[in-house]
This record gives sequence, structure tokens and C-alpha cells, in this order.
Amino acid sequence: MSSKNSPSHELASSAGPLAAPSGADPTHFLPKADPTRYLGVLLSRGWIVMLCSVLGAAGLLFLASRMEKTYLAKGSVYIGSQAPMVLDIQAVSPEGTKDLEEMRSVEQRMSSSTLLMRVIKAMKLDEDPVLAAGNPSDEGLVNRFAARVGVGLRRGTRIIDVTVEDADPERARRLVEALVDEYENWTSERQREITELASEGLRREEARLRAEMEESARRLQEFRVANPVPGLERSAEGSVVSDALGALNSELTQATAERLRLEAEYETYVKFDASDREALAGIEKTERGQEVLGLVRSLREKESEFGRVKERYLYKHPVYREVAGEIRVLEEQLAQTVREAGQALEKRYEIARENEIKLASKVAEVRGAAVTDEGVREQFRAMTREAETDRELYESVSKRLRETTLAATVPASVLRWEDTPMTPEKPHSPRKGVFALLGVFAGFLLGVVLMVGAELGDRKVRNAAAAARATGTPLLASLPAIGNPGNGMLLMSDPDSPGAEAFRRLGVVLAPQPGANSGRTVLFTSAEAGEGKSFCALNHATSLAMQGYRTLLLDADMRGVGLSREHIANGGVDEGLGGYLAGRIEPASACHASSLPNLYVLSSGPMRGDAAELLAGTRFPSLLEDAYRWFDRVVIDTPPVLSVSDAQSIARYADRCVLVVRDGGGDRRELKRAADLVRSSGGNLVGFVWNEAGKNGQRPQVGGPVVPANRPGISAPAPKDSGLVSPTVRLSAVESLVSSAG
Repeated sequence: MSSKNSPSHELASSAGPLAAPSGADPTHFLPKADPTRYLGVLLSRGWIVMLCSVLGAAGLLFLASRMEKTYLAKGSVYIGSQAPMVLDIQAVSPEGTKDLEEMRSVEQRMSSSTLLMRVIKAMKLDEDPVLAAGNPSDEGLVNRFAARVGVGLRRGTRIIDVTVEDADPERARRLVEALVDEYENWTSERQREITELASEGLRREEARLRAEMEESARRLQEFRVANPVPGLERSAEGSVVSDALGALNSELTQATAERLRLEAEYETYVKFDASDREALAGIEKTERGQEVLGLVRSLREKESEFGRVKERYLYKHPVYREVAGEIRVLEEQLAQTVREAGQALEKRYEIARENEIKLASKVAEVRGAAVTDEGVREQFRAMTREAETDRELYESVSKRLRETTLAATVPASVLRWEDTPMTPEKPHSPRKGVFALLGVFAGFLLGVVLMVGAELGDRKVRNAAAAARATGTPLLASLPAIGNPGNGMLLMSDPDSPGAEAFRRLGVVLAPQPGANSGRTVLFTSAEAGEGKSFCALNHATSLAMQGYRTLLLDADMRGVGLSREHIANGGVDEGLGGYLAGRIEPASACHASSLPNLYVLSSGPMRGDAAELLAGTRFPSLLEDAYRWFDRVVIDTPPVLSVSDAQSIARYADRCVLVVRDGGGDRRELKRAADLVRSSGGNLVGFVWNEAGKNGQRPQVGGPVVPANRPGISAPAPKDSGLVSPTVRLSAVESLVSSAG
């Protein structure tokens, strides 16, 4: 053994290039959609869909051939905006269709139960042996007939399409015509009923209004006789009293206006102040007013002149005194003129006020006489209007009654033929093409259901994608079918084969990162026996050894002979791993160099019943820790996971665990359970190897692969610090290993 390796190693390390994705998310490598799988399922089970489609089409075609043939008659009618009017009368509003809601109402009435029952009675369909089979009730008969009738308003038009299905093509045409005819008859009857009701009400109203009109005329004549007022029937504008009263009112208004004007002018003169220039605004331009304004202007001019004199002369100067005297004279004249004007206005104001009082008294006298006569006239006019209103109402109702009587004879239908129905020549149903398509579609759906059910019911793992979904891990390598594996060391017996290349690819995938101290231990296991785990473990170890790594192939399957068959064939002398775990031997006595340089084998020893207890103890991790001192890589072969718990006991100590899955040899649920058991025990399940050894009817090699060993094994003691040998013969052990590897 070489001592160049690192003396330390972590047994339970889970680090590695493939550990994080599978540990973080078990479905990380699960493909969301696998078109190849779907194509494979379709190719393998597509015959189910095709067979069901053909059977479905054939069945429905046969059913269509046994069904009764029916014919479809078609017709269309136009909806007028109003019923035709022979006479321009509006006694009863005819049926109108000016908006979409009204046209929809016509459509609904044409498919109503009442109209359908009228057609059934008119065409004697209640005696038809097919439609009236089983003696149904009126409602059942209408429902059966309604299933054959179609009434629909064309979108964006005023046209209603009417269709009827029947076994007799001629009767189908006549039924379309009957639908329209019965609708018109029904509408006319309904119009006559409404007209009769309206006429009856109008007759009663006419009689009542005639009595009221006669009573109003009688009261008017009696009032005329009882009140012989002149000009009673004349209008208010033409009466003599009204004209006189109007003239007096006009004079009174003018007198009042004159009084108010004089009163305002008088108040202006009373309040007049010569020194206040604003007071001039209230003086009117009368004769007295012009005189006052002239004096005011003269006074202001003289005051202006006096202002200039004061600047040149003193108050004792003759010019000063002269101008001041003239100003005093003008002020006295202005005051006298204002007093005289005020006295004159006061007299005129008194005269205007007396005139106004006289006119007001006259107006009151004339108004009293006019009120009495006007009241009589107004009462007469009111009675006249009432009598005229009664006469107009009576005449209007009498005219409406005559119009209603005439309108009862006018058709009220709004329909007219757009396309008259014709006798159909070809049957409308059953449509064999439609039945065939429905049969194909139904058969296709049934076939898909059966195909999916068959696929879901098949629990066999038939491809690598199914294994990836079951294990939740990626595919590491795919081993093709191997014709002659020889002793199991495929890289030695057939190094150029696709299988050998697959193992080289597996070695690249499982290789640790450069400089990393993990990923040196790989454990191979499977869900069930016969999957090829020992074959994969041997060839992976062979690949590592051929790359120059000192590799230890550890056979931990103590339930069967497996890889150690040749080593324990001597009757139990080689106690192997079981003897070491039991504490009876040292590992060196169970470790043998193979015929391939750098590849060493630690046999399992004879089969033991206490293998699970031994592997769960503390000696196995100690063995791995010592092995890391002498070997670059360790490959472990374990029993199947679902058979015994041995693989679970030691999976936690391996850097990476690999499941081997044989093509068509496993169950999806069992494979998932095996992967879950490895993970739950602490194992770092990084992927699986797809083994097609059993493909095309081939079976795995009986007894498993064989590891040829050079005997004797590493019998010399190892150094003390290795745990495999004693301190007294360290050098001899190294020499023995070198010579055996030579």
C-alpha cells in the first residue's frame, strides 16, 4: 500500500458535485414533459385508441342506419314594424315591432305552448301514431312537437326562420305554413277580443258623456234666462263698462304721475341751497328753473371776479366794495326767485292732488258697477266652457267607438312571408357523417382513457425516464445490452464495447472535484436482487484502477457469495468482512490483490445471519477510515435495499450512493421506496445506472461477476497507525503489496 494519501478523511461527508441538487429537491432532475415518453406510449399502446375509434364509428353508424329518417322543412317570415292599416284609425293600437324586444316577443309567441297546441289541433297531430304514442297528456304532446319545431330571429335582421322536422316531407312543409297561419289567426282573435272589450267600455263612456252634455246645455239656458244682463254673451274686451273703466284708470295713472312729479320738484326748491352746486341737479328746465339757473351762473361768475379783486385790493377799496355789493344783490335775487318758484309749485301740486282724488273716486264708483256685471259674465263664460268641453268629449268618444268597430274587421298581423316553405327532398337526420365523427371522437376519448389507464396500471420500470421519476435522481449512465460479459470485468474483456464506454462515462460523472477530500467512496445497491449492482461495482472499480487510482472493492454483501465467491470457496478459511466486524481477524487477511494492478478486493466472507448487526456497529466506519490511508478510491457493493437493511446501515458512510435499475425488471413503487430508504438512512443518493442487461430476453449472468484474486492475499501485518497491521512488520507488508501489484 502507498502512504502518499492524505491521512484524514470525513466518513459521513455528503459534499460533492451531485449532492446538492438531489438533496435539496428530489424532483430537481425530473423532466416536466418528456415527449419521447409520450411518443413511446403512443407507439406501444396507440392501437387501443385506434381500435376504440373504429368501433365507436361503426357502432354509431349502425345506430344511425336503424333510426327513423326525418325531413326538415324551412321557411322565413318578415316582421313588419306595424300591422297593415286599411283605415287611418287609432281606436285600438295595432301590434307593433319597432325594437328588438318587441321582435323577440313575436319570436317567443311563435314557439309558445298555446300556439303549438293550436297547430296540433289544426293538423290533427294528436292522432299521429308516432307523436301521440303512449297517449301522452297535452303538455307531453306539446313538448314532443316543440322538439321538432325551431323558431329563431336572424341576427341583425327582422326575419324569423321557422323549421319543422317530420317523417313526412309534405307534412313538414304544411306544418311550417300552419305555424304562421295559426299565429295570424291567434293574433286576429286576440285583437278582436281586445277590440270588443274596448268597444264595450267606449259605449258606456259615450252614454255617460251624452247625459253630462245635455245637463250642461240645460243649466246654461237657465242661467241666461235668470240674468238678463246687456251684452252678456259679449267678450270682456267688448263691454261698455270695461271700456269706461279702462279710460278712467288711464287718466288716474297720469294724474298720479303728474302729482308725484310736482311733489318732487317742490321738495327740490324747498331744499335748494345756492352754495351747494349739487342742488342744481334736481331743478327741472322750466321757466322758473331757467331763471334760477341763470342767477346761479351769474352769482358764480361774480364770485370768481371777486376772488381776483381780493388779490389786488383790500376790503376798504371801492372796487372791492362794489363787487361785494353786487354779490349780495345777486344772492338776494336768487333767494327771492327760489321762494317765488316754490310758492308757484306748491299751488300746482295742490291742484294735481285734488284732481287725483277726484279721479280715484270716479274709478272706484265705475269699478263697483263693473264688478257686478263682470261676475255675471264670468260665470256665464265658465258655464259655456263646461258645456263645450262636455260636447267635445262626447264627440271624441263617439268617434273612437266608430273607429273601434271598424278596426275589428282589419287584420292585425305583422308577419309576411319572406321565403315560402318547400317540400324537402333529402332527409335531415340521421346524419351518418356526424354520427361517424361522434363515434370516432367518443372512441378516441375511451381509447385515451384505456391507454392512460393501462400505462398507469403498468408498474414496471421500462425506461430511464420512468426510473428518474421514481427515484427523483438523474441518470448517471446507461449500460447497453451485453452479449458476453465474460468474468464480469467488461473493461478488461471488451474495452472497446459500448458497455465499457458507459462505465468510463460513469467514472467521469462520479469523480470528485479537483482538490476535494470527498467523493472517494461510492456505494452501489439496488432495489431487488438481479439488477446488476455487483457487475456495476466491479466495473466501476476496474475503471478507477485502470486510471491509476489505488482502489479497494469492498464486498459488503454478507447475505450471498457475490463478488467473493472465489475467495470463500476454500471452505471458510477467508472470513472476510464478517470476520473483521466480528473481531476475529484483521482486515489485511481478508484483503486480496486482484489480477488487475491497483485493484484490491476485501471479501465479504461466509454468509452470516447477523450481518445487519455487524454492519451497524462501530467497526465498519473504522475500517473505512483506515482504508482511506492506503487507497485512493473505495467502491462498496451492498445487498438489495428492499431485501435487507444492510445497505441502509452503511449508506450514511459513503460519499455517494448509486442505485442500479434493470430494464423491465423493477416496480416503480418499489424503486421509489428503495430511493426513499437510502435517503432516510442518511445516504447521499446521487443518481442511478440504467442497466439493459435483461433487454431482448437476455438474463444476467448466473452467480454474478467473478473477481479473480492472487493468493495468498495481504497476509503480512500492516503499520500500527493504519489499523490493518501490527507495528512490527510494517515494512514487510508494504513490500508484499508492491510485489503483488507488480
